Amino acid sequence: MPGASTESRFIAPPPDAVDYRNPLVPLDPSACPHYPPAAIRVDGRDSFVCARDILRAEPASQVAVLNLASDERRAGGWLEYLTRTQEEALCYSSTLYATLKEEYYPWPNLGPGSVAGIYSPAVVVFKDDLVHDCVDLPPEDRVVLSVITVAGPRKPELTPDGSRLARESDLEDLRAKIRLIYRLAGSEKRDAIVLGPLGCGVYACPPEQVASEMKSVLMEEEFRGWFKHIVLAVYKTPTRPTYDIFKAILDGVVV
Repeated sequence: MPGASTESRFIAPPPDAVDYRNPLVPLDPSACPHYPPAAIRVDGRDSFVCARDILRAEPASQVAVLNLASDERRAGGWLEYLTRTQEEALCYSSTLYATLKEEYYPWPNLGPGSVAGIYSPAVVVFKDDLVHDCVDLPPEDRVVLSVITVAGPRKPELTPDGSRLARESDLEDLRAKIRLIYRLAGSEKRDAIVLGPLGCGVYACPPEQVASEMKSVLMEEEFRGWFKHIVLAVYKTPTRPTYDIFKAILDGVVV
């Protein structure tokens, strides 16, 4: 498919970095495209479905999708078993897996080296989502987009009521991971971002705190005017409140 590639790069601070939480420099204000304020939309569907909707409406849009990653092994080992995590679903529907190089893994989940990720600039989405049995998309519906792979904190220690991260250092790492996502998208001139509930699945981060942190970091002055479309793809299920929590905190917020 034109423009497609299996290339990628691993983003991480140097091993001797004094400030490991900033592997990328802040976005350059002079390079900001100054897009009009955008309202965040929380969507209960698959991340690639949301991205395809954006590209259907605006074919020239430059879309980046957040892959809620495993930092232990490529796609969490989806070749051996399919547990229906977001990352596994994205790999099954696209060429993402080929860009997640073996040599990138593992990387630390918290502490030095943990604020890291993978940028895959040209992934082909060629299958529909799990709800539609991952059928092959007709050629005219296939798209090329970018994927940002970042792992949330893995089962961090929580406060006794389970509502917050117990350690301040873990919270600072979470904020830095979120900031990395936004900086990477902006520095690569992606004008649309499809995000997700970082660390709120099997990694068991508290969704209310994660949603609040994703909002507060996005509202920082550094990120104003960089994105035309901001979508939170939070898969809606009848048994988990994550979608409702993210919708209450983020849906309609203007950035």
